[in-house]
Amino acid sequence: MTGFQNAKILGIGINPDEYHAQDAKRGTPDFIMSPSSLRNFAQCPQRFINGYDQPDTDAKLFGSLVDCRLLTPEQFEARYAITPATYPDTKTGEKKPWNMNANFCKAWAEEQIGREIISAGDLQEADAAIRSLRRDDIITDFLAASDCQVLLQGEYAAANGVVVPVRCLMDFVPRNDTEWFKSLGDLKTTRNASPMPWQRWCYQAGYHVQASFDSDLYVAATGEDRNTWCFVLVENFEPYQTGKRILSQDFMELGRAQYRQHLENYAACLKANRFPGYDDSDESVDGWSLVAPEPWMANQIQFSPRLNFGDETPVREREQEQADVPI
Repeated sequence: MTGFQNAKILGIGINPDEYHAQDAKRGTPDFIMSPSSLRNFAQCPQRFINGYDQPDTDAKLFGSLVDCRLLTPEQFEARYAITPATYPDTKTGEKKPWNMNANFCKAWAEEQIGREIISAGDLQEADAAIRSLRRDDIITDFLAASDCQVLLQGEYAAANGVVVPVRCLMDFVPRNDTEWFKSLGDLKTTRNASPMPWQRWCYQAGYHVQASFDSDLYVAATGEDRNTWCFVLVENFEPYQTGKRILSQDFMELGRAQYRQHLENYAACLKANRFPGYDDSDESVDGWSLVAPEPWMANQIQFSPRLNFGDETPVREREQEQADVPI
């Protein structure tokens, strides 16, 4: 029987650094797969096995800071260092605006081992987003009802006999004595929390895959009936507008089918010790992939504007007239 097994909760209030830490090398049976690792693998197995991770961006760093300040504020001082506003000139002692090119500032940065360096402005923006979240009574109640940053680990038994270690870190696990006891959830910062654009981004970013993966691993660990997945959203710019979304069961089933397919493919790669690149598919010819127009590309020509200068007869009518002239 395929699926999650031997799942358990390892802790609450876990530092993400602990979650991301790995002793095993990618491509070995002991490497623990998370939803983000699985997504990177699915995009290109060879690229993943060669060490690819999604690069840090300002938006990603902002999201991590908001996560820490809202979900595990007690970890903030250990995880982040705030740059001072000024530094003393080594010759005159005069205070100067902080400048990471200055030797004093470089030395300070080197002392912040294991801590993310942020500015006071970064912190102010994150706290402004959190204030916006806390102004929403439903979000505030959901947060108060939940254990946060809950680490789970288990195994996925693939159809080919390979057992893949798996884990996830869940933002919100409402306690059983609250009104949200059927729910689980995740916090996302986003460029656009409007329902339709975010729905499309949810699919593009694979959030539905993460939701189904996390939900199924939690149910395997606890046996609880958790059937609702909630996304708490906040935009990453002023005025930090918030949003609340529940993932439909159709979306959850789609995510479930995708993560299982990805895990089955990963198990196949482990067993064969082969991790194909972009051009190693059955559709490629001698290592080359064909680039062809998609249907919508061909249809676009029918709706593109036709320019007409000085001729009162529209271009399309003139082409039709020419086509009707007998030869």
